Amino acid sequence: MSAIHYEKRDDHIVIMTMEGDNDLNIGVVSAGLHDRIDEFTADDDLWCAIITGAGQRAFSAGGDMKRRAAFNAGEVQAPTEATAWNASRPTIITGLDTWKPIIAAVNGYCLGAAFGLALACDIRVASENAEFAMPELKLGSPGGMGVPQRLPRAIPLGPALEMLLTGDRIDAQQALQWGLVNRVVPQGELMDVALELAQRIVANPPLGVRSTKEAVLRSLEMSLAEGMRLTSLLYQPNRGTEDAKEANRARLEKRKPVYKGR
Repeated sequence: MSAIHYEKRDDHIVIMTMEGDNDLNIGVVSAGLHDRIDEFTADDDLWCAIITGAGQRAFSAGGDMKRRAAFNAGEVQAPTEATAWNASRPTIITGLDTWKPIIAAVNGYCLGAAFGLALACDIRVASENAEFAMPELKLGSPGGMGVPQRLPRAIPLGPALEMLLTGDRIDAQQALQWGLVNRVVPQGELMDVALELAQRIVANPPLGVRSTKEAVLRSLEMSLAEGMRLTSLLYQPNRGTEDAKEANRARLEKRKPVYKGR
């Protein structure tokens, strides 16, 4: 039985650790994880999340292939009644708007559904033993989980198609070269690096952080002029927040600001 360990810290950061039945963390990208992400999104005291896998071998090696084979053979029922035209519950993978930043700390295998999860996160940090792939094509079906849509937005089209059309794995250094991850670090330093990055993010006014993320992601689907207009619309209300005033006071008083998310 998989579990999601939810470590809510006192610095506005939460660490979600996915733990499966074995050290490959199979099947952890499921309703339990999405429930925790919903909890994070709704908690005003949490401003940034880190998602990682338990152990040192895998972020997650994907879904439960035995269960999938049984489903394809008609031996078990589908987990939901979702179809191509009737989507299942919205999640960050299927397009749920979550403007709080999420960091994926990828510690080992990141395959299939887990690859979709990592791509749905905003920043990816990888350990030296990390490997990435969407291997569904080798099983006869195109990759889902938003990967065909997000991967060409994350890396150049050629490398994205190479990954999608072969289903082959790439290692951490190749992922870094293609821009799939922000940095590659030794396994023992992964969480320290991810946490330091999260702390740098939450050192900024949280409403401004969320507006910045929203402006960037929405603008990907807009013209330059439309994106600039959106940024302007988001900029004005942020100027009047308590946190914006606190930022200016703190700078004048040469002290560290204390933000409240208001």
